[in-house]
Amino acid sequence: MKIGILTQPFRLNYGGIIQNWALQQVLKNMGHEPIMINRCDNAPVRTAKLMATRCLSFVKHSILKAVGRDSWAILCNPFARFYNIYQPRYADKHFCSEHIEKSKELYSDDELRRWIGKCDIEAFIVGSDQVWRQEYSPRIETYFIDFLPENDKRKRIAYAASFGTDSGYIDEDKLAECSRLLKRFDAVSVREDGGLKIAREVFGCNNVVKVLDPTLLLSADHYKALIKETAKPGKPYVAAYVLDEDEEKTAILNDVVSSLKMPIKRLSINYSGTKLPTVPQWLATFANADYVVTDSFHGCIFSIIFQKPFIAVGNISRGLDRFISLLDSLDLRARLINTLEEYTVKRSSLLTPIDYSSMNKRLEDHRRQSLSFLTNALA
Repeated sequence: MKIGILTQPFRLNYGGIIQNWALQQVLKNMGHEPIMINRCDNAPVRTAKLMATRCLSFVKHSILKAVGRDSWAILCNPFARFYNIYQPRYADKHFCSEHIEKSKELYSDDELRRWIGKCDIEAFIVGSDQVWRQEYSPRIETYFIDFLPENDKRKRIAYAASFGTDSGYIDEDKLAECSRLLKRFDAVSVREDGGLKIAREVFGCNNVVKVLDPTLLLSADHYKALIKETAKPGKPYVAAYVLDEDEEKTAILNDVVSSLKMPIKRLSINYSGTKLPTVPQWLATFANADYVVTDSFHGCIFSIIFQKPFIAVGNISRGLDRFISLLDSLDLRARLINTLEEYTVKRSSLLTPIDYSSMNKRLEDHRRQSLSFLTNALA
């Protein structure tokens, strides 16, 4: 079966990239043909004024780069739909091109409909990641599959979809339409406990279930196959993957490093002219670490996949419920902290290794249930 996957634009989001790759791998293992429907952020109208401004920018930065005064600039095509002189399009363009099946870039729903009209897609999967959080998605109704007519019988499935937060996820004036569209789905699953409550109480979807993020459907060996050519570290280190740094997180990280007497290896998504790590390098940083400090949901997940001792610092602005739901389900809630004070109280237990034996049994049970949902939904 050819399956179209609707997820968020990749941007500089390693977690978003690898969860899409993981879901495609799972579907391929089931015998399906997945393809990401590459719905990008709406492109600006290319007026003469906009094109002239871009061309002037391109010339200016080309000259500055040539004389060594603007080494950070990325000389992208000013006539392309996307133009940003200081930020790459994806965290790892090569990985996205070589390892993920995807459509051409679609910058509007009209383009999306025309592309789908030329394809033989038999089912649509929305997810994973925060696809039902309006501020993160190019157009929220698209992620409730409003582009299919009412009488279209192709399967509509939500897999590990997320609202990201318990309020403000969708504008009030769009809730009724999104609720109506969700009732047309054949099978609905979410990623967090809060998502279950929202889907049932706000959207009236009573048959919703909770499943694992796609990354957790695969074993560590699947990811090690991607990173097999990445250089091994010479010495032990603490991996730091912190998306939103502040004084408290810095203090926590510094104390961990001081206590364990290991250097820090930082992963960053902030582009500042330095080369961003590839997806295999990003994965290898977790796989080879001796300890992990992170405020990232997928940083937390890959600490678990690679069986590392870790601290997850709650990231309220990006969505805390996903941390709580995941760690509660695996009996690892003790690894989550929200403040420096909480870290100080739990410090001795947080710096000890984790016994993953009982967690592995829980993870395998959840993995089996999640795969069963996906298999039945596509049957």
